[in-house]
Amino acid sequence: MADKLTKSQIDIWLDTEEDEFYIDKLRAKYQIDPASDNFYKVISRMCIDKKLKRLGRGLYRKIKPIKPVKWREADETKYYDLRFPCSHKDNSSFYFNDLINVSPGDLIVIGGVSNYGKTALALNILGENVDLHPCVLMGNEYTTLDNIPSPKFKRRMLKMDWVKWVDGNNNDKFLLLPVRNNFEDYIEKGKINIIDWINLTDNFWKIGQILEDSKVSVGDGIVIAVLQKEEGADLARGKGFTRDMADVYFKIDPYGQFESRLTIDKVKDPQKPVMGRTWAFKIIDRGANLSEIREIEKCRKCWGKGYTKIGPCQSCHERGYLDVSLVF
Repeated sequence: MADKLTKSQIDIWLDTEEDEFYIDKLRAKYQIDPASDNFYKVISRMCIDKKLKRLGRGLYRKIKPIKPVKWREADETKYYDLRFPCSHKDNSSFYFNDLINVSPGDLIVIGGVSNYGKTALALNILGENVDLHPCVLMGNEYTTLDNIPSPKFKRRMLKMDWVKWVDGNNNDKFLLLPVRNNFEDYIEKGKINIIDWINLTDNFWKIGQILEDSKVSVGDGIVIAVLQKEEGADLARGKGFTRDMADVYFKIDPYGQFESRLTIDKVKDPQKPVMGRTWAFKIIDRGANLSEIREIEKCRKCWGKGYTKIGPCQSCHERGYLDVSLVF
């Protein structure tokens, strides 16, 4: 029987195997003679033809066929109509809609120091878009451990009085999911999916895989992922793994004692030069709303350090930045 083995027969057997398999187990399963030259010739030929790949001693992986993509069929005029936050208290704004293009399938990462506005920014994005797109909100901040709605969360949402959170039938305009891990499994295709926040206590490199899997799952929607960042750190926990898959990457840090500083770290499709541009803003109404948003840039006397060789910088009063309107 072994000598009569054909490539077609082996193809049929391989179709039922896992993507990775041990050849000894395959041979035993179908009672293939270990001395069958024909069997090993077929396996060897499939490796040459790039239908199989040898991973190690006796371990192989099936190589899935891939069809070429006709890139010219993409609609280059199609963007995602995402509204970025602004202040509804004093009409100040980041003006990101004039600076950043967002496309279907994009991933926006917000890496922020604790208690300096990353959740406020995420919820304000939700508020700006809840009447434009179906939205999903999931994460650690909005329910108790036994999935009871948080009174603190409700108070914050009610203070965003510029948003109508329910429709005419008294139904919620967004879906709140009590998800605390495996976020990528709950991403809803075609919607704005806000994850606030991805909490890993170790193996921070796994965040990169979570972000990649979330991006794959969202289809023509978008993912907005909030991550924790240590004060003084350049990137959020997970470092470069948090940045690799991002189409837009915002960093939020303290700015003085009572304000926050937002820096654009990455934009794949800018309308204008934006890398490194920075804004200051205040969080008011117990973390619900934004105010006094304005662009700032590094002080030219201390270059962002807050001090010079002779002591505290008097030009920026030790803050390291000045409002752009004050820079001459």
